Amino acid sequence: MDLIQALQPLVERGLGPIAIVAGVFARLSALVFFLPGMGERTVSPRIRLAAALAMTLVLTPMVMAAHPVAPETPSALTLALCAEVLCGALIGFSIRIALYAIQTAGSIAAQHLSLSQIFGGGLDDQPEPPIATLMMVAAIAVAVATGIHFKAVGALAVSYDVMPFGTFPGAAETGRWAAERAGFAFASALSLALPFVILGFMYNLAIGAANRAMPQLMVAFVGAPAITLAGLALLAATTPLLLSVWLDMVDRIFATLMGAPL
Repeated sequence: MDLIQALQPLVERGLGPIAIVAGVFARLSALVFFLPGMGERTVSPRIRLAAALAMTLVLTPMVMAAHPVAPETPSALTLALCAEVLCGALIGFSIRIALYAIQTAGSIAAQHLSLSQIFGGGLDDQPEPPIATLMMVAAIAVAVATGIHFKAVGALAVSYDVMPFGTFPGAAETGRWAAERAGFAFASALSLALPFVILGFMYNLAIGAANRAMPQLMVAFVGAPAITLAGLALLAATTPLLLSVWLDMVDRIFATLMGAPL
């Protein structure tokens, strides 16, 4: 009992730093869950846990210096952890939405290449067109190779200036943010798929003219292989440029997280 009483001041002194570490880890865990590359189901949970712990060790001293006052009661700590999870999820989703944009672009491209009915295994549990899966895998590989995880850590460090430790984001600001990100994602998806949309429009125009000129010819049986071949050739030719445009879009998202306008 004497030893426990002697250690009691040390335990009370350490509760504050432990609470801050738990809060930082909660925000990081939510971010890693959505982060492209680290947040995929194919990545082992142990790897994601190790990455979150490593980044927690890096960010904790900075958060302690900026926010030295930690929650003291269990209820305050619970609210702070919930706020940290929500903040991390918002930051991670704002990055993840770039991956949703290129996935939607792949689905639009498959629709215009007559390949939308061909489904295969995707990166998640839901099947999707192979073109969408190909674009997603390529985008994740390029993003990881260009250091998206380092950019995410930098954005998370800056996020404490906008969303302080243990503070819930405002409902109005969150709603406006979600609407802006959704519009940005759909506009970006259509921009990325624009070459395939143009190709599909030209194909439908040509197939309509051929059908009017030769009604007895089954133009669909001739046109379907042609549009598929032309679409695959266009995919091979434009994928490097599309990935470059997509990386610029990701950089714009990180610039927004750093405080620049979208």
